[in-house]
Amino acid sequence: MERPILLHHIKTSCYALSAIVLTGWVTDALNEGLIFKMILRFFRPDDVERYSHPLTDLVSFFIWFIPLLFTAMLLLFASVMTLHHVKQPHLYRITKKKSLLHGPHVIGTPVLGQVSAFLQTYAAAEKISLLIPQALQQEYQSELANIRSNKDVEVHLLKENDDLQKIALELEQWIKKEVKNSQGENATRLFLDISYASPLHSSAALFCSLDQDIELIQGTPDGKLSSYDLVCKVQQ
Repeated sequence: MERPILLHHIKTSCYALSAIVLTGWVTDALNEGLIFKMILRFFRPDDVERYSHPLTDLVSFFIWFIPLLFTAMLLLFASVMTLHHVKQPHLYRITKKKSLLHGPHVIGTPVLGQVSAFLQTYAAAEKISLLIPQALQQEYQSELANIRSNKDVEVHLLKENDDLQKIALELEQWIKKEVKNSQGENATRLFLDISYASPLHSSAALFCSLDQDIELIQGTPDGKLSSYDLVCKVQQ
């Protein structure tokens, strides 16, 4: 995780935690409790001892109301800063283009009509996994049946095919499961193709690459492979 992202998460968490704590303090004060009672007792011990209700006298009202007002302002500040940090713009950049000789385990979500080109581009890969929409399973199976390939292809179904967030979540869950299953074997890095994928699946793959142990990969029919990293920075 990049340092600016980590700091952003820490700041947001601290402001959110402060808002939760201050909410409890304000609620307690509204139930006639004294906030900062220990501090107030140090400065005005007699008044704190005599305190029973904020409307008993003017002094009791002030030792109840002034800390309440101060804490309410802190709560408002913490709430505004939490919202500010949550909504702070994120900048995504694709960087670090690298050339690859081959991808050990390539994951693809090619569109219909591009399955043959996908398999040809990654013919040198040790393992290929196809993630296809469940709604188009028959069409993909028909296309695969017409392709002559010496390589076994693992086919996995994706339930979602039109919601970016759900597709990204489903990809993340599948990748986590695949990484976990391959740890006991000869673990290899996962590469996710974006050359032959639809714009929707390419976008989902981009966001998956932020948190998951995968690398984005592009291939050309002549066998040249390039990998990319997606970097996220919080706009200050």
